[in-house]
Amino acid sequence: MHLLARKVLVLLPVCLVAFWFFNQRSTPYAHVGINRLYFLALTLILLFTWFIVETVYRKQRNLIQMFLQSSFFIYVFMVLTLTGYFILFREVSAQDWWSKMQLRIQHRDHVNLTLLQVFKIYKFSDKQVLGNLVMLLPLGIYLPLLYKLGRKPLNVIVISFMASAGIELLQLATRFRSADVDDILLNTLGACMGYVIFAIVRSMTAADGSLYNNNDTPLISTR
Repeated sequence: MHLLARKVLVLLPVCLVAFWFFNQRSTPYAHVGINRLYFLALTLILLFTWFIVETVYRKQRNLIQMFLQSSFFIYVFMVLTLTGYFILFREVSAQDWWSKMQLRIQHRDHVNLTLLQVFKIYKFSDKQVLGNLVMLLPLGIYLPLLYKLGRKPLNVIVISFMASAGIELLQLATRFRSADVDDILLNTLGACMGYVIFAIVRSMTAADGSLYNNNDTPLISTR
């Protein structure tokens, strides 16, 4: 397959998903201020510029590499969607949103700043707990497969913690969902579980080199 065709096929799925998402949700943005729409467009341009740069920079030697890269882009976009990132541009355009957010923190309105409260309310098997564990679990697998930086457990912990903290701050500003410090704990723990899964599979396949070369260079990572 031609090199350009491979890169197009890597990018095409996430482009289609983004087009479908905004096509289905165009009405709620009809009353958003033009400046907010410009800012939304700018963030989308930056996001897809990153996707394009990643695709151009990387090599796609086989279908596994193509699927891995393409699915990672879709995963990132879906996490932004599920956590209310695109709602931010509607919410913060409302009048006095900053004061409302401060009042929400003061009155603990769907805001939890006390660690481990979630286990006093929900069982481990409840969706609130399992959902937060699963959400960043793929990140713990993608990071070591795609980035050398992600092959160190500490880096996975730091990156997943920062990603989860950003999500909770976003939800605090939008009121899309509860802002909960326990979610950060569960998200980070989920990413660590993903890394453990990666490490187990790597150890099981290290003998035949299906994941790594003899020099410990990832075969399905192209950096």
